Amino acid sequence: MKMLRLLPYFLFVLAVFAQSAFALSADEAMKKSQAWFKSGKAWNLDFRVQVFYADSPDIASEQGSLLVAEGDKFKLDMAGIRFYSDGESLWQHNVEQKQVLIKAVEDLSSQLHPSELLFKYLNCKATSMTTGSFGGKTLWVLKLDPSKYAGQFSQMEVWLSQKDFSPVRLFTVDPAGNSSWYNIVNLKVLKTFSNDDFKYKSQKDVDEIDMR
Repeated sequence: MKMLRLLPYFLFVLAVFAQSAFALSADEAMKKSQAWFKSGKAWNLDFRVQVFYADSPDIASEQGSLLVAEGDKFKLDMAGIRFYSDGESLWQHNVEQKQVLIKAVEDLSSQLHPSELLFKYLNCKATSMTTGSFGGKTLWVLKLDPSKYAGQFSQMEVWLSQKDFSPVRLFTVDPAGNSSWYNIVNLKVLKTFSNDDFKYKSQKDVDEIDMR
């Protein structure tokens, strides 16, 4: 009998909890994610990208690892090719060809710039927030205003950890209707880093072609 009398109270508590869970606004969640990035100097992660083409049933998949810092510094490793950038020079190491192409960072296509994967959503306004499930976890899902990247994306959203608001998934749709999922794994904040981590180290039997 006591349990029956307490049941309305428990239901009330659950209702209040459900409402408080969404008391956080989309804008506040975005600010918390921005603050999470500000806690570090560099970031290390593994990723997987899937591209779903609007006019084809084929799905393009790619995976790799990325070390990135502000100032166009990054080290990207994926599918037999490695990129190093110290903010001024870019080294493209084609592993199987045993060849390194050296270019100026300013010549790097923005679509290829891996820091875009990590930082682009931070420049957008969050318009709404819901929840979604991925990898056995419940995540915050922020719908974004893509107008800042109107020539690149018609839709954008980011899925954030409910624990620390770090990004777990990014979703984009380009003007042609092609959609992409970026799944981020093992994302770590680094308090310090060495500039040498972003420079290619010469190797024997690897040709270097300077194109700067």
